[in-house]
Amino acid sequence: MENQTLALIASFIAMAFVVIAYFVKKKAYYLLCELLCVVFLVISYFFTVQFFAMIGLVVGLFRTVTFFVYENKDKQAPIGWSFLFSGLTIAFYFIVNFGILKTAQPLDALCVLALVAYAFIFRIRNLKIVRFTMIIPTVLSILFNVLTRAAIFATLTYVFELCANAVSIFKYHIFGKGRIDIKKILPSRSKYEHFK
Repeated sequence: MENQTLALIASFIAMAFVVIAYFVKKKAYYLLCELLCVVFLVISYFFTVQFFAMIGLVVGLFRTVTFFVYENKDKQAPIGWSFLFSGLTIAFYFIVNFGILKTAQPLDALCVLALVAYAFIFRIRNLKIVRFTMIIPTVLSILFNVLTRAAIFATLTYVFELCANAVSIFKYHIFGKGRIDIKKILPSRSKYEHFK
């Protein structure tokens, strides 16, 4: 069942979709790209025999589809969906890693925390907030993959996601149209004229 070559190919395709996701301008397109990314990451984890990560991402697949449907209707998904998907992720973790495989490790907490964070972040409709908050679960996913020695491309997928996210933040929110206006943050010179 283990096949590093197929895992690499699936991870590479996932990486392409995740990079594209950060440069779309509509939340629905972002979720669609994330959905395709998750499909290929599930395949990658299947071929590296990392079943909890794979099952956690299957829950993520349903989560992303649910939020995509709401976004396509121009509505925000109720917060209950985030709690439901978080609960399912945690439940599946205990069932798979404690009950079936008996392979639970402390490092799994990184993966669980990342998946729970995704459940709440994907509900947010504002892409600017999504881009900034996605840094946290992406870093947790990188740590999980590095520390558990996942397939190199599974790890690289998250590294590329972090890089793409950083570039999109600079492009859209620091240098672009929605940039932070430094003049509004700093006090004007006129306030200090009387000190001369």
